[in-house]
Amino acid sequence: MCPLWKRMPALEFRSADARFRVYVPGATVRRLLHLCRSSGTMETGGILVGGYSATLDCARVRAASDPPTDSVRGPSSFQRGTRGLQVWLERRWASRGEHYLGEWHFHPYAAPVPSGTDLQQLGRIARTADYRCPEPILLIVGGDPAGAWLISAHVVPSGQAAVPLQRLPDLAESDFVRRSYGSD
Repeated sequence: MCPLWKRMPALEFRSADARFRVYVPGATVRRLLHLCRSSGTMETGGILVGGYSATLDCARVRAASDPPTDSVRGPSSFQRGTRGLQVWLERRWASRGEHYLGEWHFHPYAAPVPSGTDLQQLGRIARTADYRCPEPILLIVGGDPAGAWLISAHVVPSGQAAVPLQRLPDLAESDFVRRSYGSD
């Protein structure tokens, strides 16, 4: 493993009005990049799980799933399957209290800009009671996961337009936890 990957910084994103924040620990960023590298020139993706701060203004992504085996992948398209996700979600809930936060996917060697299809999918998720996620998150990895890459973040509140989130300067995970969850 490249020494830089061991020190992957956590990422924090925030909406312009500070209503929404998303925190992705360095270990989860490393995992996303690994899954994207393994995908080569094909799009891939999965789901995000985690929790929220006590004030409910920040989602903390704790894990990203593998792409389900029944997903349909192409060089410029991805349709996430469902095989195995319910069991994985139930285990994460039972062992860690984590729940569904949204989706992630990879745009190989392209910008991490959501397509109309991406945003429509998240809008459907926000309106579907079974997901229990009225404000799903979308993380998109773009570029070369072994070289120059970017991750974009969006929140899609039910019945509203997607809200792009800006990446904040890198910070240590301990600083984020202390600021968002208190010093306990």
